Amino acid sequence: MPSSKKPRLLGPSEADDSLPPPQRLSNVNDLSTDIIEMVLGNLSPQDIMRARVCRKWRQAARNTIVPLTEFIIDTARQYNAMEAMATSLPNLQQIAFNSLDYPEEHKYNDGGDPYEHEAVRTVNYVTHDIGIVSNFTKLIDLTIWAAPLNGRYPILFNSFPLLESLKISNCGCLIWHLDYLVSCPVLKELYCEGTPVQGNINCLRVLKDTLESISIGETLVGTHMIEGNLMDLADFPHLKDLFMFTVDRVKGDIRDIGENDFPMLEELDLSCCKAIIGSQHYSFQRISDVPAFMNDVHRLLKRNIMNDRCQWSLSEDQSPDWYEAEVNNNEDEEIPGPPFDTRLVQAGPRLGWAWAFTHTSVMIHLATRAKSTG
Repeated sequence: MPSSKKPRLLGPSEADDSLPPPQRLSNVNDLSTDIIEMVLGNLSPQDIMRARVCRKWRQAARNTIVPLTEFIIDTARQYNAMEAMATSLPNLQQIAFNSLDYPEEHKYNDGGDPYEHEAVRTVNYVTHDIGIVSNFTKLIDLTIWAAPLNGRYPILFNSFPLLESLKISNCGCLIWHLDYLVSCPVLKELYCEGTPVQGNINCLRVLKDTLESISIGETLVGTHMIEGNLMDLADFPHLKDLFMFTVDRVKGDIRDIGENDFPMLEELDLSCCKAIIGSQHYSFQRISDVPAFMNDVHRLLKRNIMNDRCQWSLSEDQSPDWYEAEVNNNEDEEIPGPPFDTRLVQAGPRLGWAWAFTHTSVMIHLATRAKSTG
């Protein structure tokens, strides 16, 4: 029969003295530098700076790889914080330069070949040295949004060999060249909008084995000076997203995209790229051209990479087949209008296309109804 007695607890003299006594830290400074770095690596940049209470912790902070957290330079105070981190926390991995708190009074130092009118306009501004960012050689994510920059700044590109994401937006006086990206050998994401950029997209071939997302666009026609051919990117093995809009000098024809081209592409948006045949908003010269074109791109459409953004139509300015919509003042009657737009039609697994009413005819119809009702 099993015993009902509870086991007796051993006293201090009876305990197994073969086990080492537990180690206790009498002071937090007894931690090794490696352990301190691991602790700091879980904190935000601001918290790490506050934790630098002694020489040992300051050294650990300098060695710490700061996690990817949002650190935005949008005030002069934040710039001063970054300036301090340049030597105290050089392993920062993410920085975002935004417009400063008083853009009419603060700016970054002018770069090479600055726009003269902007340099004159901002001559009395408080100037901050953008070059300090080059201290952060472990940078992985760099965002520049509406930052007060003027001219060329190669230092923004050639200082970060580990950079994976570069996003530049709404910097109208920042001038940069695609050639600069040769200094970013592991770049995965490139985003540039509302900022003048020069070069040939063939320059991106140095990043062929790393690029996963490319987005280059401008809201104003003719401000980009990018040239090249769309098919220069066709053999990028990891490219998933390709967006180019209002890029007038890049040529190409989407019918040239074969089954093995752009093997990983999931989204393709070529809005308002006038020199690329088949780009979004592409205009046909004749109605008779459309059936053959649709047959040629059918295999591309089946890949579902651009179906929702296909807005092809007959050219209003250049097509001899285009004519004005009829105006009907009877609000009870619908105006069929000329079917000069194409739309994709899907029935189960089958994909086709059809002519649809033009946007112009719809607008005329709505304007007529509004006028007739007062």
